[in-house]
Amino acid sequence: MKRWFHATLLIFIIVILSSCGGKAPLEDLTLAFIIGIDLDEENNLVFYELNPVFGEGTRTGIETYKVKAKTIRDSRRLFDALTTGEVTAGKIQVLLLGKRVLQHGDWFPILDTVYRNPTFSMSTRVVTVDGPVSKVILYNPEEKHQLSLHLKALIDKNYDRTRAVKGTLQELHREINEKGMTPFISEVKKEKNLELSGISLLDNNGKYAQFLNVPEATLLLMLQNKKRKEVTLTIPVLPNDGEKNIFHKNVISFAASRVKTKIKSGYKQNKFHFDIKVKMTINIVERLFPEERLSKEQLTKEVEKELSTQIDSLMKKIQKKKIDPIGLGLYARAYQYNHYKKVENNWGESLAESDINVSVKVNINSNGAVEQ
Repeated sequence: MKRWFHATLLIFIIVILSSCGGKAPLEDLTLAFIIGIDLDEENNLVFYELNPVFGEGTRTGIETYKVKAKTIRDSRRLFDALTTGEVTAGKIQVLLLGKRVLQHGDWFPILDTVYRNPTFSMSTRVVTVDGPVSKVILYNPEEKHQLSLHLKALIDKNYDRTRAVKGTLQELHREINEKGMTPFISEVKKEKNLELSGISLLDNNGKYAQFLNVPEATLLLMLQNKKRKEVTLTIPVLPNDGEKNIFHKNVISFAASRVKTKIKSGYKQNKFHFDIKVKMTINIVERLFPEERLSKEQLTKEVEKELSTQIDSLMKKIQKKKIDPIGLGLYARAYQYNHYKKVENNWGESLAESDINVSVKVNINSNGAVEQ
């Protein structure tokens, strides 16, 4: 009997302690779902906040605020003066960074309070905005979900399809402080609609260095062995016939069911050498030219040649900007440690002078269900 009494008392205490007593009601809170950081024309920091509105009588269900402040923490004081509820940052889902901010190499310390404050979620998505942040944060089409959910779903869907990176606060912090690679985050733009445009590549100080469109982003993620559920590419495999090719009858589309990238590092003649070998099994999902134009063996070689050319072009872009989003420095540190330690503080310079050889091996598993 005494045992049952103690158990009942314990349950009662737990219920009391876990109840909402002492906590503010939801309608008395302002839950920030999106935070935006941008620069105006005079290079003043501008902060945006998007919050859901709870209660009857609300027309749109969201409210957006804009303030000029010196820091994120300073902006909270100004947001508090505008909102009716107590502002809390625990539910922030997306952090928008204007490209104008990223074009300055000393921007990262402004996120200090984000990492110092335990209420911030480290799984918050960090996203570059190509253009004014205001164009994105004020986007509220009636047919879409609430903007924070729409943005998060847009990034996560393309992440699953190997076209984007989640780019969380935790990942950004690791990449900024990792000497063997440089950061990269997904990029969006708002023209007629809000869309994923590609990936922003940053240098080791976090400064905006290079933009990759969606196909290039897919190649980058393949080189990082970060293939997710689906990889679909469309590439030319026949010469372009000029005006006769308005329907692009020289291209194929394929889905890569298996992709494996192996990277080997070496050091000779006072510079690093990297051999990148990509193996993939593909299924043809679209072919706009007659099958007899190319045999299976010829088609395989053309696909390998085109992919090798595209990857080689991507590597040249990276080397020219002296950045390393693939993480080749991690391989150099692991296998050529003594040589790497001498240049780790200027790894981008060494990578720019490195020899990088790319080879692609393709196995065509299927030509599709219907032959034409």
